[in-house]
Amino acid sequence: MEKALADLTDSQKKLLQELSNDYGQKHLVGETFVKASKSDRQAYGKQLEDLHEEYQNSNKNDKAVGLMAYIENARKLLKASSEGVNPLEGWEPSVPKQGATVEFDTDEYNRLEKLGLKQLGTVGFVLVAGGLGERLGYSNIKVGLPTELATGTCYLQYYIEYILAVQARYGENDIKLPLCIMTSIDTHSRTLQLLEKHNYFGMDAEQVTLVQQGQGVPALLDNDAKIALDEDACKIITKPHGHGDVHALLYQHQVAKKWVMQGIEWLVCFQDTNGLAFHTLPLMLGVSTDVEPCLVMNSLAVPRKAKQAIGGIAQLTHKETGKLRTINVEYNQLDPILRSTPGWENGDVNDDETGYSPFPGNINQLLFRLDAYSDILERTKGIMPEFVNPKYKDDTKTVFKKSTRLECLMQDFPTVLNEDESKRVGFTSITAFLCFSPVKNDTDDGVKLQEDGTAPGTAATGEADQLAAVRAMMRAAGCQVEDAPEEVYRGIKVVPGPTIVLKPSFVTAPAEYKVKFPSPEKVKISARSTLIVNGSGVTIEQLDLDGALVIECAPGKTLNVKQEDPIKNAGWVRVKDEESEDEIIKMRGYRLERKETERIEA
Repeated sequence: MEKALADLTDSQKKLLQELSNDYGQKHLVGETFVKASKSDRQAYGKQLEDLHEEYQNSNKNDKAVGLMAYIENARKLLKASSEGVNPLEGWEPSVPKQGATVEFDTDEYNRLEKLGLKQLGTVGFVLVAGGLGERLGYSNIKVGLPTELATGTCYLQYYIEYILAVQARYGENDIKLPLCIMTSIDTHSRTLQLLEKHNYFGMDAEQVTLVQQGQGVPALLDNDAKIALDEDACKIITKPHGHGDVHALLYQHQVAKKWVMQGIEWLVCFQDTNGLAFHTLPLMLGVSTDVEPCLVMNSLAVPRKAKQAIGGIAQLTHKETGKLRTINVEYNQLDPILRSTPGWENGDVNDDETGYSPFPGNINQLLFRLDAYSDILERTKGIMPEFVNPKYKDDTKTVFKKSTRLECLMQDFPTVLNEDESKRVGFTSITAFLCFSPVKNDTDDGVKLQEDGTAPGTAATGEADQLAAVRAMMRAAGCQVEDAPEEVYRGIKVVPGPTIVLKPSFVTAPAEYKVKFPSPEKVKISARSTLIVNGSGVTIEQLDLDGALVIECAPGKTLNVKQEDPIKNAGWVRVKDEESEDEIIKMRGYRLERKETERIEA
C-alpha cells in the first residue's frame, strides 16, 4: 500500500490515511486502490481531495471539516433514522398565519398584483437548473427544451425574454435585472453553450452569472457511513447534494451582495421547466410588501388535498423555546406530527368549506427580500441543514436497498433564521393553473399519474397548461376564447388549443391584459386557432380569428390591430405522431403542421 500511496500528493496521502485509520474507511486504500494504475490512483486522490474541500459542514457545533465532517454528520443522521427519531421532535404544527390565499381575478388579487408591480423592476432572478432531461427521454439540458411547438421557444429563452421585458417596462434608473443560473457538472458547459450560441437571447452577457455545484457528495453504503467505491474504476461513487446548495453558492460567489450594491431589492428562486413561473410574481411581491416590515421569505404555494404527496407549508412552534418557524413540512411527516398534536387527532384533513388541506402545497418558488437575505448569507454562509432518507431492505433498518447520501433543500432556509427574521416568513397560495405545471416526467409515468388523479408533469401537459393559462387570462380580461375538445396523445389527455402564445414583450402580467386588449368584447378566438403576438408596441383592439395569425412589431414601433373582417384560413394543425424519432416530438406524441398563416407586421 505504501508504494501505491507514493503516487499521491502529501495532502492526499494524509487525507486517505485519516479516513482509513480514524473514520472506518479502510476499504478506500484496499485492493482496488493498490491494483489501480498510477494515473487512476492519482485521479482518485484528486477526486477525494476535491470532495473534501467542497463539503461545507452543516453542523455549526462540530469542528470537523470536509469528508470527516460528512461522515460524522451522516452517522448521526443515519442513527436517528434507524431508531425512528422524528426530525420534528419538539415542534408543534399549526396553520400558517403569515401569508395569503388568493383567488385569481378577484379584487384582492388585483390589489396585491398592483402593489407588486411597483416592485417588479427591482427583482434579481435565480434559476435552479441542475438537471438533464433523461427522465423525459431528452438527451440534453432541460432548460433547452421548447416550452411549446408554435414558436419553439426554449425555457431558458422564455425566462430571459421575460426578464428583459420586465426590465424594459418596469425597470428604474437604468438598472439591468440580473440572472443567476445554478448549474451542475452535467449541465454547466451545455448551459453556457446554449447561451453563447444564441447570444444570451438578447441579454447582456454581464447580466448573467453561472454558479456551478460541485461533484456532489459520497454515496453511503451502511449506517456506519461507509463510502461507496466503484471497484472497477477506483473512483468514489457520488450523488447530488440537493438544490439547497444554491444558497451557499450565492454566498460563495457573492452574488446576493453584489446585487444589493447594484440596487436590486428582491431575489426570486425558480425551477427549470415551469412555464407558468412568472404569472404570479407580481402577486408574490404584493403579498410580501403588504405587511410591515415586509416578508424576508415568501413561498409560492398551491392548494393541496390532505395527504397529497407534496410538502405543506406549516407554522411550527417549538414547545420549549416558543420560537416560530413557517416552513415546508414533507407530506409524510405532516400527517404524523399533526396526529400527535392536541386538536389535530385526525391529522391532515380537508377543510369542509374549501375542500383542501389548510396547509398549502409548496412548489419551491421562493421570493426573498434581498438586503435581509444577503445579511443572512453573510452570517450563515448559506449552509442548509442536511437530512438522510435511506431505503431499508427490512424492518431491522441495518441494510440499505441501495446507497444513500446526505441532502439539503433550498426551502429549508427558515431553519437558519433568528427569532425576528422567522416572524417575517410567509406564503402566497393560488390555484396551480396560473403558476405551476413543471415538465419532469416521460409519458409512461405521466399516464400512471394522470390515472391516479395527479398532474402528469409531461411535455404535452406542460405545453397545454401554458396555453390554458393564457386563455384564462384573456377571458378574465373579457375576450371570447373557445376551448378545443380534449385529445389524447401517447395516453396523455390534454386540451390542445387554441394555441395562443403571447410573448413577454407583449404582455408580462395578468394586469396588463386589459391594456393590451382595450375592447375585449371585440376579440374572438376559435378553438382551432393559433395566435402568436410579439412586440411591446402591439395593441389588439378588434380581432375575429379562425385560423393562424402571427403579429410582429419591431422595437420602437406601434401596431394597433383592428381587424373589422374575420381572419379565416387553414391554420396550423396538431397531428398525432407516435413514430417520430425526434425527441421533442416523441415526448409529446404530436407534431405541428403549418398549413396556412396570416401575418400582421410593423
